[in-house]
Amino acid sequence: PSIVQELRSMAPLIDALPADARVVLHSGHAQPPLLAEMLSQHAPALHGVQVLATMPVVDAPYASAAALAHLKVESLMPGLGLRQAALAGSVNLLRHTVFDWPALFAKGDLRADVLMLQVSPVDADGRVSLGVSVDFMHAALASARCVVAEINPHMPDTCGHSRFPAERIDWFVPASHAVQTAKMLAPDAVDQRIADHVADLVRDGAVIQIGMGSLPEGVLARLGHLRHLGLHTGIFTDGMQALMESGVVDNSTKRFKPGVSVSTMAGGSADLYRYMHRNHAVEMHPCDVTHGPQVLAQMDGFCAINSALQVDLAGCVNAEWVGSRRISLPGGLPNFAQGAMQAKKGLAIIVMRSVYGPDQRSSIVAQWTAPGPPTLLGDGYHCLVTEHGVAHLHGL
Repeated sequence: PSIVQELRSMAPLIDALPADARVVLHSGHAQPPLLAEMLSQHAPALHGVQVLATMPVVDAPYASAAALAHLKVESLMPGLGLRQAALAGSVNLLRHTVFDWPALFAKGDLRADVLMLQVSPVDADGRVSLGVSVDFMHAALASARCVVAEINPHMPDTCGHSRFPAERIDWFVPASHAVQTAKMLAPDAVDQRIADHVADLVRDGAVIQIGMGSLPEGVLARLGHLRHLGLHTGIFTDGMQALMESGVVDNSTKRFKPGVSVSTMAGGSADLYRYMHRNHAVEMHPCDVTHGPQVLAQMDGFCAINSALQVDLAGCVNAEWVGSRRISLPGGLPNFAQGAMQAKKGLAIIVMRSVYGPDQRSSIVAQWTAPGPPTLLGDGYHCLVTEHGVAHLHGL
């Protein structure tokens, strides 16, 4: 587009950035790979620059050993792409729930000196779409001093609150690569038993929130016997598309956005992204809407299904620590669990394998021992599900 300039090298950005600048990358499956690689290649010239990356699902070149000698990487949720760097202590993990992410920029706690995005082509109204990841991007846009975008015809133009004026972009990079997809492993026998127990708890007319992975997809695959389900979730996946196409999900019972599935991110197959393109039955909204306590509390029958790593006998939930090593952050779990606890006929479910690791250690422990606070306290959800069954813990 003629309204912005093509970025042919990093030189204009390098010359303009102060030493303590922060570069914010588009999150999740929307991370711009060409720009991420540029950051890595030019790391020595960007010495001292902070890179905020959230839920990258592929390798993060800016977090390689060579790049980390110059860049300071931080994350609101490490995801698979930063898992090893987080375990090595090379990433500064910022512990906030998903609902709070936009406010960090609005209040000035975080800033975006440069915001690097991957967006759809400019439409007839002069706008581009954030595609498969909206979360806190509008808040980052509002505070960004400079916006650089990969403009990619493969990025779906998603509905809801995902678009912004293309004139907000300062520099663009033409792109034609496929948007990063998610390859789901088939659920194993343990996951299948957990999924069966969870499916037995869900009732007709429930509004579902569930995460991403083989176990969540296994749960979704077992909901075909139900009717009039709704979707209000953090990430939209192939299993959700299947339930919409089969008619199981019609969103007819929802008080917020009736008739529409709502999410703030998406991750799945190329077919999922084609399904979302200009599909008004699926809307993407900022994460202070999707994870907002007032929004969630008004949804009758809101059923929040979230995974944990460990639970102690007081019911404290650990979704962040393996021993003394932090591998994740709270994410949206506390937000969704709170919403389900407050909603009329809501149900907050924690799912977990009863043992973990090669030596099959128990995931149920006597007492909380992790170095940080629990992800969720024992009075913050209704029941715990493992492959052995359902434990109704609320009020005990």
